[in-house]
Amino acid sequence: MYAVFFVAASLAVIALVANATRLMFAPRRERRSERARSRADVAQAPSDAGFDHQDEQSGVGELTHRCYGVEVPRATFTRQTLIQAIELRMCELPPAGLADFEKSSGSAARMDVGDEYDITMLGPWNGRVRVAEVTDTSFTLVTLDGHPEAGHIAFSVEEVPTRPSVLKVKIESWARARDETVQAAYATLSVGRRVQTEVWVTFLQRVAEFTGSTAVPEVDIQSEELTS
Repeated sequence: MYAVFFVAASLAVIALVANATRLMFAPRRERRSERARSRADVAQAPSDAGFDHQDEQSGVGELTHRCYGVEVPRATFTRQTLIQAIELRMCELPPAGLADFEKSSGSAARMDVGDEYDITMLGPWNGRVRVAEVTDTSFTLVTLDGHPEAGHIAFSVEEVPTRPSVLKVKIESWARARDETVQAAYATLSVGRRVQTEVWVTFLQRVAEFTGSTAVPEVDIQSEELTS
């Protein structure tokens, strides 16, 4: 099992370079910061995530907290209407070839708690996620049995107090590797993390595009390895 997974992950590295060059090296503005062993508070997954949710406690290795953010014009959107637009475009916004989202449970016309998505990612990183929470300005997905990670990811739209003409769209995740095999592949090849970064950066830039941004926006990326 380990050998098969590792070979597939290695092939994914080759595919990432061969098939995703445009995404990897396209002009973009990113501001990154990384902190090791932060003691930041860990947000908990919604309580009704389901019995088959792979929560953070079930994974292995250090818990990683990542936050991606982008500011977009608010001329035609409120916080509520923008998160609704993102919900309806959930399968369109990720970059094809790196991550394909398909809604396997729930209505195509809206997002509700209990809806599920099948995710096919470059390499052996396929998995399922479930909508565990939906509010007026956010929604949260949790990883299910078999997903390479154990944790949850939240999408939200926030006000920017100092800049009333924009809204901030955030994607924030808390996750560990599912098991030792995935952890080893992450540590040795780093391809899973790299693919994820490209997926969410492109996702946010596409949000900025449909909200009316005329230039490639700056994507803020923060990453922390949490000790607890």
